[in-house]
Amino acid sequence: MSKRISKDKPAGAMAWVSHTKRILLRLCSLLTALFTTVILFDTKEGVLQGLAWGPKLLASALSPFLAVLGGLYLIWGVKYRDWYSAVAGAVSAGIAINHVRNLTPVREAEFAQAFGPDWVDQIPADLRSRLRPYRWAPLYRRRRYGALHRDVVFGTNSDSGRSLTADLMQPPPGVPRTGLAAIFVHGGGWWYGRKDITKFPFFERLVSQGHVVMDVNYTLAPYSSVPGMVKDVKQAILWLKQQAATFEIDPTRIVLIGQSAGAHLSLLTAYTPNDPALQPDGSEGDSSVHGVVSYQGPPDMAALYEDTQHRFVRLFPNGLVTQVHHLLEIFSGHGTSLAGGIAAVMGGTPEEIPDLYRQLSPINHVSERCPPTLLLQGTHDLLVDYHDVKRLYCALRWANAPVIHIPFPQCNHAFEAVLPRLSPPAQTAAYYTERFLALLV
Repeated sequence: MSKRISKDKPAGAMAWVSHTKRILLRLCSLLTALFTTVILFDTKEGVLQGLAWGPKLLASALSPFLAVLGGLYLIWGVKYRDWYSAVAGAVSAGIAINHVRNLTPVREAEFAQAFGPDWVDQIPADLRSRLRPYRWAPLYRRRRYGALHRDVVFGTNSDSGRSLTADLMQPPPGVPRTGLAAIFVHGGGWWYGRKDITKFPFFERLVSQGHVVMDVNYTLAPYSSVPGMVKDVKQAILWLKQQAATFEIDPTRIVLIGQSAGAHLSLLTAYTPNDPALQPDGSEGDSSVHGVVSYQGPPDMAALYEDTQHRFVRLFPNGLVTQVHHLLEIFSGHGTSLAGGIAAVMGGTPEEIPDLYRQLSPINHVSERCPPTLLLQGTHDLLVDYHDVKRLYCALRWANAPVIHIPFPQCNHAFEAVLPRLSPPAQTAAYYTERFLALLV
């Protein structure tokens, strides 16, 4: 009798361990499915969308990993007849695989529409061989770069007199120069953010193809007005043109690349060359550029104001908004007092200063003289309405200005900034940015 009990105890213990593993795996598979489902979330209710913003960005970036993980849960569930895990795994794998497929289709028609059916042949053959051949790969490999110049002073802000600094990255030795230079303008809602030239791996890709990259700081609110910020960007253009021989670039081949608020400044700068109202004080030279790339830049400031008021400001108590801004100030490294969102940046509401909102909206400066434009926009963008960007695209098309619009299905604001070496949307955006710049060489 005692021998039989002693033999049964290990079997019972093993059964308990097996049951515990099953419960844990089932729980993990369900949590993975829940996390993956956030990719599909596109409510325009400010509170819910705000809470889902970070998880949605992370789930999108990790979608290949979630697809593999879901597939493993599916296999395990079928093998051990745990249908909860099997269904959860199938949901995770299906959503993640479909997300990657939606992000990486061939967009050649958009390039052909803007540059002609022979657009591929317009790229120099030696440069074409250095372009990434794929839209997404499991790991975005690092590339070598040449001289890196930190904190180079290129001007002063017209509103505050603060110095303007930039980082410059040059091609590695042995790589033929294309003569093209890309000026990157960071995002941050006009109040936050700073240059960080090593943040985005596609900068390394660009210099490995022979381009020069300049990552600029512009003066943030409340120390500068939006026109002052535009003048900062134009100072970067004028300075780089003056230094063309030093950095071995063609001064007529400077392209702006902007992210969020920086994309708004880039579009506005590109569409208002030599406009006296937005030209740096006392400056001489031509502030026009050869092209512009917008990563979810708002084209209409009045529409942005109305959208944020409707979806966010009215949903949160003023005290909560103030506390959030205080936290952002701590993380951003400068002390500001942000009181009213877009109105605080602009200096008033659209009803109070309609002319300024019109002046500072890129969509109001569209003409056939606009340089080639690449618009990269998530369809689930939290902050910039996808339809506003589509309106800008249609306006440029109507004006016969070269424009390419690449939508990123189910992607949220700042999709290119999260895990860019792994993220399918970030890599796909880099893929099309490379080709756009190559066409401007």
